[in-house]
Amino acid sequence: MSTTSDADKKAILDHIDSIFKAFIRQDREALRRTHTADWIGFQGPSTSIERGIEAYMKNAETSLQHFTGTGYEIFDSEVQVYGDVAIVYYVARYDYRDGKGDAASIPLRSIDIYKRVDGTWTQSGSHITPIPTGGSWGESS
Repeated sequence: MSTTSDADKKAILDHIDSIFKAFIRQDREALRRTHTADWIGFQGPSTSIERGIEAYMKNAETSLQHFTGTGYEIFDSEVQVYGDVAIVYYVARYDYRDGKGDAASIPLRSIDIYKRVDGTWTQSGSHITPIPTGGSWGESS
């Protein structure tokens, strides 16, 4: 059973906020610090399981080279805490400028896994991907 306190939920959502802001600032060191060394998951174009912070950073570097973040908004989130592990679901929009300087947005959906280590929540896994086109997003179904 999930036992999510308001403090846990706020800490985790603040952490997600810091990841979005690190992408916008193109702060590679902050991105590295916000994820565990044993991070595992899928990012956008993943075709296999990505294992470890280096795999995460390789994909992050590709994004940072092609897109300049300008903002974001989380439309819906759910945080479920199970002891020192949390599962986080969210739907968001990431705003950016592409390599030509054109403004665009991408709708995202994510499931993140968080671990509490020494009292601090850190992302240890994720599956983040663009929301398929053709449907509405940002609303509960």
